[in-house]
Amino acid sequence: MNNVTVSIIMPAYNSSRFIKDSILSVISQTYSNWELIIVNDHSTDDTENIVESFSSLDDRIKLLHNRDTSRGAYFARNLGLRNAKGRFICFLDSDDKWLPEKLERQLEIMISEGYSVCHAGYFRITESDKLINSVTVLEKVTYNEQLKSNRIPNLTGIYDSHKIPIIEQKNIGHEDYNMWLDILKESPSIGIQEPLAYYRVVDNSLSSNKLKAARWHYSILRSQKEIGLIRRGVYFGSYIYYALRKRF
Repeated sequence: MNNVTVSIIMPAYNSSRFIKDSILSVISQTYSNWELIIVNDHSTDDTENIVESFSSLDDRIKLLHNRDTSRGAYFARNLGLRNAKGRFICFLDSDDKWLPEKLERQLEIMISEGYSVCHAGYFRITESDKLINSVTVLEKVTYNEQLKSNRIPNLTGIYDSHKIPIIEQKNIGHEDYNMWLDILKESPSIGIQEPLAYYRVVDNSLSSNKLKAARWHYSILRSQKEIGLIRRGVYFGSYIYYALRKRF
């Protein structure tokens, strides 16, 4: 199993506060055949120096630069994707972390059972690393299930690029959700119930703006040519329901 490479894409913008922990969580993986592509999106803090302190010692860690102006996470992820050499593709934001067995557990089930896409549960933590709660996932997520609500956590999703073509993200709100929708059109995702990552909840997180998120979600539903007006309304109602459940 160790003969297949995993490409991990990490966008980074002014990430000096948490990126060291994120990188260390990748280095600590029990599965060692990976490349970590970190895209510095015109940071003005110490992000570049921190990453270089790792990349100079570990050639699996590669630093790319966007030196013009900050273009956002979608642009950084796409730049990383264009430089990825691994068969398996996954993502980790610069303030989140993985548990050591994350990659090994997912590759084991994907390779042995022939799955093209996999996702897993995760823990939610505060900025000071205090546990908030754990998030469970569905055992299987289809395209139709994903239309109801975002069922694929971006920090635990992984797919096989030999079976599914690499899909870049669009410059829209909820760009990761839209990308996983496109991936799930190709194949459903198998879920691992146990948490395999830590998602850090930060005060300025865009996900805290519920109204803006709802508008983004509806816009994505409108772009799905496979569904008509009535189904779109049903799926949007489902999204609102799940969003309220998360809040209350």
